[in-house]
Amino acid sequence: RAGPVSAGPGSMLTGISTPVRLTTYKVVESLGGEFIEFNIEAATMATVPTLAQPEIRIINGQAVTSSLAVADYFIKRHADVIRKIESLECSTLFRQRNFAFTSISINQPNGGTRKLPCYQITRDGFAFLAMGFTGKRAAQFKEAYINAFNQMEKQLSIPSVLSDAAHNA
Repeated sequence: RAGPVSAGPGSMLTGISTPVRLTTYKVVESLGGEFIEFNIEAATMATVPTLAQPEIRIINGQAVTSSLAVADYFIKRHADVIRKIESLECSTLFRQRNFAFTSISINQPNGGTRKLPCYQITRDGFAFLAMGFTGKRAAQFKEAYINAFNQMEKQLSIPSVLSDAAHNA
């Protein structure tokens, strides 16, 4: 066993020297095992650095992320994210406004480059796409999104001192 002592920070998963073992077989309690029924996602979430959000860039004056950043954030294969984008049941207009097909150049070990197809995704496109994902990371995103809306509505319900003063002027 490696990792933090029981009083230190960390999770039960990060305390295991080989988290991969948790994804390959189930440790049975009657055989003296210490963990039962951890899944691949739990092991991955415990061993992959947590991103607060996908990478966002400003391109042509618009905040966008990429399908690669979405794949990294949700710990999904990029090919699966591309497939999901291309199968979204949204209008053609929404797709055109929020998912721009492009490619990026990837440097190869031999010194050459390879073009990798990907999408630039707006905030609305990201929300539409991510709402269809499942798993722990997707659930966390959905909760944060809902909380942000609730906070915004709460702010709207508080009378603004500045707007009252401007109204009375």
